[in-house]
Amino acid sequence: MSRTPWPALALLAVLAACGERPAPTATDDLAPSLARTAPAAREQLRLERLALRLARALHDPAFRSRLRGDLERSPFAERKLQFQRFLTAGERPALTEVARLNDESAEAVGADALGAIPLELYLPVPAHRSRWAGEPDLLVATAIRDGQPPVAFDTRGRRQVLSAAVPPDTPVLALVPAETDFDRAPGAVGGAGSVCAYGAGAIGAQCSGGVTGGTISGLYMTASHLNGTFEGWLKGSPEIEVLVLGQKGATDSLTKYQCIGERVAAPYSFNQDAKEWSGAVLMFSQAQLDAYKAQHAGQAVRLFFMEDDDTSCELRNSNASIAKLIGDVDAATRGLSGGRDSTSTLLQRIWKFLAAGQKLWAVVASFINSNDDMIGNAVEDVTVGENHPGYNWIIRGENNVTNGWIKLEMR
Repeated sequence: MSRTPWPALALLAVLAACGERPAPTATDDLAPSLARTAPAAREQLRLERLALRLARALHDPAFRSRLRGDLERSPFAERKLQFQRFLTAGERPALTEVARLNDESAEAVGADALGAIPLELYLPVPAHRSRWAGEPDLLVATAIRDGQPPVAFDTRGRRQVLSAAVPPDTPVLALVPAETDFDRAPGAVGGAGSVCAYGAGAIGAQCSGGVTGGTISGLYMTASHLNGTFEGWLKGSPEIEVLVLGQKGATDSLTKYQCIGERVAAPYSFNQDAKEWSGAVLMFSQAQLDAYKAQHAGQAVRLFFMEDDDTSCELRNSNASIAKLIGDVDAATRGLSGGRDSTSTLLQRIWKFLAAGQKLWAVVASFINSNDDMIGNAVEDVTVGENHPGYNWIIRGENNVTNGWIKLEMR
């Protein structure tokens, strides 16, 4: 899912209405020269400046009440606000209040917000979200990367570095890179409504069938256990996704044929916010399977689990890291790291291991969108000699470490 740009024109209109010129800011001492810093560090410093300004503004009771009201009214999951839209919305834009309460010009504050990546603002810890009633005992924290120790400011502007593993008792308001599509209706899932909304190429064009008695025939996941959520507390609930990867044309490279996750249209929509999940989610329809086998005889598909921090259904990480994970799993399983539908001796349709020859995966990485946690490649339990009652496939990650297990079945 691409991140929706916030309304830059609205911000520019606010700045024009203010008629102010840039002034030196009290937050310039955070970095002596942004021009000499690496892109990620430069963006981190910008986020710290914005977090500091917001924290100082929240020392004002009226501004705290305004923000709390906006958070309470948010229709999005976890009561999130799109930060730049929060600054510019309404007849009295919050931008002017933030600038006034920091003794800065609206133009200086707005220019920093305009130059930032899309950001979201919310209380990521459920206990904080239910407890905070607008008191001044509050921290504003930010981090450009998931798992990075958050930099936080109290409402007096005092800076501290928080634990990346455990949130503090003090309520924390997170100002972090946006994961939410704020242009999509809250609660809606992405993609077209067809059975094969994420099919690749000709496969997608052929897979509208496969429905029998109201049930779509194909591969289903009915249970999932993960050894962790693969999401830092500052980023709130995890976004667990599964990519069905298969042969790209006639090459030895992989490409995505289907995505399964919380921001994907039914019947591929599933949401796992904790270590345990159960239900029934379609992974790959029978029509997709048949089309794939017709185009790629003898080839398996891989089920690749990830925690998506940025762009939904897109694995963004370094090619070397992805290649190492796949290589580690292939080496441990003698290449039997894929699967395909088959028939058992009882003439039942089952999902069995099969050699997955494709090992190369090309991605577009950037200094921002490279946080996706690669959980691992699913392999059948018999290939690795690891068994868990009620499950039949094991998720193996880098260095062939077990990161979870799932139950797959053909229906």
